[in-house]
Amino acid sequence: MRTTKLAPLVAMYAVIGGLALLWLYPIGVALFESFAVGGWGNYAAVLDHDTFDYWSAIGNSFLLAGGTTAAIVVFASLAAYAFSRMRFAGKTVLYRALLACLAIPVASVITPLFTTIDDFGLRNNYLGVIIPLFAFNVVVMLLLMKNHFDGIPTELVEAATIDGASPLGIFWRIFLPLSGPALATISVLSFVYSWNEYLLPNLLISEPGMYPVTQAVALLQNERMSQEQIGQLYAGLILMTIPSVFVYLFSQRYLQSGITAGAVKN
Repeated sequence: MRTTKLAPLVAMYAVIGGLALLWLYPIGVALFESFAVGGWGNYAAVLDHDTFDYWSAIGNSFLLAGGTTAAIVVFASLAAYAFSRMRFAGKTVLYRALLACLAIPVASVITPLFTTIDDFGLRNNYLGVIIPLFAFNVVVMLLLMKNHFDGIPTELVEAATIDGASPLGIFWRIFLPLSGPALATISVLSFVYSWNEYLLPNLLISEPGMYPVTQAVALLQNERMSQEQIGQLYAGLILMTIPSVFVYLFSQRYLQSGITAGAVKN
């Protein structure tokens, strides 16, 4: 009987362990290669490289990821509140239309996106990258926030309404204070998604001084690379991931509670 109960647990840990190994393998290879030839000197060379300005690239990435995250948090929280607690014409149709947008792959709209951004003169402009990043990520965050708001007891809203609170007042004084983990979740996810984005910056930014880390690391490459230069390239890849990893690790406790918010209804 005890063996029967342990079998599903062992199988679960085996699957999780296998997935963890698959995820950690490329990171392990990058770490090994970054030290294989040159050791810590590879990291020092990256931080003092002639063509690759690591700190400038980090600043550019923080600007893109931070701007996108701020816009998503404000819009997703307000829109989620409207879809969760307010009544207006076309609410269901509009919400389903937004969810349908999740089925559209980014690659399928690259040509019209590039043409539109170029027509508005936003190429080589951070705003021209933030707007598409916002558009492609905000619906998922809206869905997470709406699920959380749906789980907030209706009695709180009714009591506030009887006391004369406006819809905006209810959102500001009741919903936001109760939504710390959910807001932290969409903030972290938006930041990490934006930080790791490669396609949109590569498409819309061509000035090396404006490159975020995902683009700037290409400046460490050339046609014929020595083993030491290859080690520097891997060192650059490791350094590129450190800020987003720290953001994720420091916010992990909020992610767990925020993602499950709204899963259980009162």
